[in-house]
Amino acid sequence: MKFLEYKKSDITDKTLKKDVRQVTTIIFVYFIVFQFAALVSSLILSSMRKESKAAVNDFLSNSGLPYLVAIGLGLFVIFVSMTPSIRKQTFAVSTRKMTGGIFLALVAVVMTGQVILSVYGSLFEHLVNLIGYTSTEQLKEATGTSKTISMLLYAGFLGPVTEEIVFRGFLLRNLEKYGQGFAIIISAYMFGLYHSNFLQTPFAFVVGLILGYVALTYGIKWSILLHIFNNFVLGDTLNYFLQNFNDRQADIVSSTLIWTGGVIGMVILWFYKGAIRKWYRSNKPTGKELKLAFTGKSLILITIIIFIISCLGLDKI
Repeated sequence: MKFLEYKKSDITDKTLKKDVRQVTTIIFVYFIVFQFAALVSSLILSSMRKESKAAVNDFLSNSGLPYLVAIGLGLFVIFVSMTPSIRKQTFAVSTRKMTGGIFLALVAVVMTGQVILSVYGSLFEHLVNLIGYTSTEQLKEATGTSKTISMLLYAGFLGPVTEEIVFRGFLLRNLEKYGQGFAIIISAYMFGLYHSNFLQTPFAFVVGLILGYVALTYGIKWSILLHIFNNFVLGDTLNYFLQNFNDRQADIVSSTLIWTGGVIGMVILWFYKGAIRKWYRSNKPTGKELKLAFTGKSLILITIIIFIISCLGLDKI
């Protein structure tokens, strides 16, 4: 009897490792296809324009067209990999009702993540300065605003929709059978890696935890709306509003809004700490499950590759 129980456990462990390896590898393939498609599209667009090299580079740096093409090819990879049951689970309607108050509370918690990002960003910049590097360009990527309609369409709307389908749909739902806590952590980890940016990755991980919970509890349409709200309202719309102020005033207004929302988010987290702790106790993954996932060769290799890519994004002072 003990032998049979051991074999059953062993098969379960192997199945978990196999499933994590398969879905994370598919996500990495999605990442490669997305980046390659965006690069090829950029080269094609640059060859079609007759302006100076500087003008072409400026156009490409602000255009969202290459990313719109990349979205299409990337989603093709994901939908081909989706089984009918996972597709059904991804777009299933939840019986749990979302309210305006809950949505605004979630927005405030996301803003708490932005506060943490700003503190972390300052510390990280100080650390890399000590070894002669700067993360200024990565900060621009993390906080930059859309300057063209195509980039706004990508960053504010289609990007969030696609990322939710990929990470809170395909990835999250494939791992949900191992527990909600486990699925949320792995999907958030991969979502963070996907951004391949030392400043953006930690924030994406934290937001990924929130979006994962929202997708499983209220349905993917609400994680999509929360993601769009973060990118479009807290990102592009806020920065567009701040253009009416000089740099000093804009910094004061921006900091005041973000810190106010962030503090409200902290208060909400403190007020509901009991409910959060109760949910986590009911859904937390075991240390063994996380060890099996994070010691898998494919996930280690993906992490190393993304780390190297992130390092290449740093510039010498």
